[in-house]
Amino acid sequence: MHNDIVKAGQYNSSPSEPTVDDLERQDCAEEKTFLQDTTSAKPRNKLLTMIGDIEIKDPDYLVNGIIETPTLVGLIGPSGSGKTFVALDMAMSIATGTPYHSMEVKAGSVIMSAGEGHMGIRRRVHAWCAHHGQDISNANLALTHRAVDLFNEVNFQAFCHEVDAIAQAKGSPRLIIIDTVARHMRGMDENSAKDMGELIRMADKLKDKYQCAVMLVHHTGHANQDRARGSTAFKGALDTEIVVSPLGDNNLAIKCEKQKDGAPFEIKHFTKISVEKSIILQQCQVSKKPSVGLSVNEQLALDTFKEATKDNVAFGSVLLQEWRPIFNKRHTGNNDKSKATAFSRARTSLVNNGLLKVNNNIYSLGDKAT
Repeated sequence: MHNDIVKAGQYNSSPSEPTVDDLERQDCAEEKTFLQDTTSAKPRNKLLTMIGDIEIKDPDYLVNGIIETPTLVGLIGPSGSGKTFVALDMAMSIATGTPYHSMEVKAGSVIMSAGEGHMGIRRRVHAWCAHHGQDISNANLALTHRAVDLFNEVNFQAFCHEVDAIAQAKGSPRLIIIDTVARHMRGMDENSAKDMGELIRMADKLKDKYQCAVMLVHHTGHANQDRARGSTAFKGALDTEIVVSPLGDNNLAIKCEKQKDGAPFEIKHFTKISVEKSIILQQCQVSKKPSVGLSVNEQLALDTFKEATKDNVAFGSVLLQEWRPIFNKRHTGNNDKSKATAFSRARTSLVNNGLLKVNNNIYSLGDKAT
């Protein structure tokens, strides 16, 4: 009896409670509205284009031959390698319209979310301006005083609001730098593809919103200093990956590990020059032949060192046990003892003269080789 009353729509436990018939009528109305909306709504942007109608455009470089725009760029290197020096060198060239070591740039504003070393960054910028004859008050570089919380929507939108204000006054940013990835992950796991993917998603939002290049400054792994630390989702998402490698105490090199739509640029070498209370980077050439006056064994040791690094001298490092057999194979000594003596003296001399450096039996290029 009770069920029959409910079906007839005559039962209602309280004046405010809808009947079953009321709910059914409401559901029908909502479904009808939904169907009307979905059939009449138009997509915001056309999704499909015939291949023959797609225009082929030349790369739009922010830094000629190095960084295209809009793109996602990874700048990676071991701790203390000079990553921030490289990022600031590019940033200041763009912010002042100064060629980046003879390469043309698109002048415009640069935004840098710095997670550390804020006073050091200011000193570096002052030194850069002094060296390049630029007035720092004319540099279109905006620097945060802490790492932006990219994963909090309120904080992210507040950051974008400030960027919008700068864009209105100085023009839309050409480059946004996130330095470093670790400082901006805020407790998230950089080894997690999901967490790293979320960082990439936020970087893509900035790239798409401002149609600019976004540079993610990140550490390399401890075991492998040619790849980014953490999840491989990082490299997979990049358009360009640049590796910074220290060469002794006063030099560094940058190498293109990935250039999604173009040819990778050639390795570039820099030396650190003291200016005022900081340093700047000055491009230099690596000597194909180290200083004259090397003995036959020293020259052989250098040649076999190069061979052991597979000709990647600037970024290569060689274990003693990997280098020794190559030297011994090419040395003309009559026995193993004479070869061992020649190799020991040669490598010791090269280290003492600053052409090579050694750390725990791992040899790499020294300062005087540049």
